[in-house]
Amino acid sequence: MPTTKERADEASKILASQLRQLLAQSTHSVTSLAAEVGWAKSKVSKIQNCRQTPSEEDIRVWCTATGNADHIPELIAAVRNLDGLYIQWRRMEQGGLRPVQTSFQGLYEDTREFRIFQHAPIPSLLQTAPYTLAHLTAIMEFRQVPNDVEDAARERLAYQRYLDDGTKTFSFVVSEAALYAPMLGPSGMREQLTKLLTFTDGAPANVAVGVLPLRAPRSVWPWEGFWIYDSREVRPDLVAGQIRNRQPSDVQAYLGTFERLAQASVYGREARALIQAATP
Repeated sequence: MPTTKERADEASKILASQLRQLLAQSTHSVTSLAAEVGWAKSKVSKIQNCRQTPSEEDIRVWCTATGNADHIPELIAAVRNLDGLYIQWRRMEQGGLRPVQTSFQGLYEDTREFRIFQHAPIPSLLQTAPYTLAHLTAIMEFRQVPNDVEDAARERLAYQRYLDDGTKTFSFVVSEAALYAPMLGPSGMREQLTKLLTFTDGAPANVAVGVLPLRAPRSVWPWEGFWIYDSREVRPDLVAGQIRNRQPSDVQAYLGTFERLAQASVYGREARALIQAATP
C-alpha cells in the first residue's frame, strides 16, 4: 500500500502529465508557449516534467494558451489538492491538540452536508464529554505532545452545536466495532452508548446514524475512517497524518463508498438493538 507521500508524488506526476499532453496536442512547442505567455522556456520545461508545481494562475495561462480553457476547473482542483493533500499530525500537534481542533472551524462553517464513516472511535460529534476527554488523552499520550487535553476537549465538544443548525445535515455510519472499543469503563461506555441511542430515533431530523454490522455483506470495506464535506473535500485520517483531498474524482470515489456503506448499515430499531447489545 503506497504511503501518503507516495500518493502526493504520484498526484504531482499525473498533473504534470496532463499539462504535457495538453501542450503536445496544441500547436505550441515549449519554446513558442513560453514566448506567447512571457515565461522563461525553463519554466515550461520544469512544469511539464514535474520539477515545478504550477500555481493556479499558471494553470489558467497554460490551458488558455493551448486552447483548453475547459480543463481549467479540474486542473486547478488538482493543484489545490496538492497544496493540502497531506498534513502530518506531528506538525499540527507541536503546540498541543487544541490547534488541531480549531483547524476544523472553517470546514464546519462552510459545509452544509457532512457524511462521516468511523470504524472507531465513536465520531466526535456524537461523543459525551468524558469520552472526548478519554479519547484525546489517549492521543496525547500516544503522540507525546503537550497536554492541553481539557482545552482541546472544549473545542471539540463545541462543534456539536452544529448538529442543531437547521442549515446542515449529518449522515453517520458507525461500525459495530466502535460500540465495543473500551474508551472508558463500563459506566462511561454506558453513558456514551445511551447518548448514541438518542440519535437513532430520527431526532433531530437533520442527523442520521446508521450502524454497520460486522457481519453485514458489503462490496467495499475501507481501512480508514473518513469525513466528506459537501461534495468538495474528503478527509481520511491515518496514523501518521491526515489527507485533505479535493480532487473531484477522488471525492466521488469516497461518496460512492459512503453510499455503499450506508446501504449495508442498519437504522432505527435495528441500530438500537445493536447499540443496546453492546451496552455494558
